[in-house]
Amino acid sequence: MIRILLPITAMLFATGLFGQDLVKDQVIDALRSGNSKDLSALFIANIDLTVKETADVYSKAQAEQILRKFFNDHPPVGMVIEHSGVSKSGDKYFIGILRTTSGYFRTTFFLKRVDESFQVKQLRIETSKNDF
Repeated sequence: MIRILLPITAMLFATGLFGQDLVKDQVIDALRSGNSKDLSALFIANIDLTVKETADVYSKAQAEQILRKFFNDHPPVGMVIEHSGVSKSGDKYFIGILRTTSGYFRTTFFLKRVDESFQVKQLRIETSKNDF
């Protein structure tokens, strides 16, 4: 019985981790390229979004417009994840530095499991206190 359950459990666990890593990579790619459309496609219906000093809960469409303006004003050059972990509520989070033509921004995003996939429930892009 254990011989049957162990591989099945391992496959289910690995599938969940793979989905999470896939979404994480898609978020990072969209941030690196400044693609607000691809990024907002990964959001839950109403996302907690902070861009510089503006913070609120926005629909996907509103968030896409805000991010499009940010990326137009601050074209991305690169993105590096510096830390990751799991919140008390079980959501995965990632903290990194978004390098743009106009400076550096500390970027944090949280992934939440929604049904069988992961979506971004919170995104923060804040002016970095350090220019690296």
